[in-house]
Amino acid sequence: MHPNLSKRAITTIESLCELGCTQVNQLIDDAKKGNKIDALSDFEASEVELIIDELTQIMTVYNKE
Repeated sequence: MHPNLSKRAITTIESLCELGCTQVNQLIDDAKKGNKIDALSDFEASEVELIIDELTQIMTVYNKE
């Protein structure tokens, strides 16, 4: 995980991953389109970017299978 992520961000990432690949991929797509992500609304924009980057890296592993 990125060293600048807060504990709350890491917990949120873990919770989002529990929703499954389809939901996480949709969230990533929505974020890339500039759509508001309700689950991330309490985070600063810079941390949202880190969270999306982290989710993208995690999903890269799963999308290869």
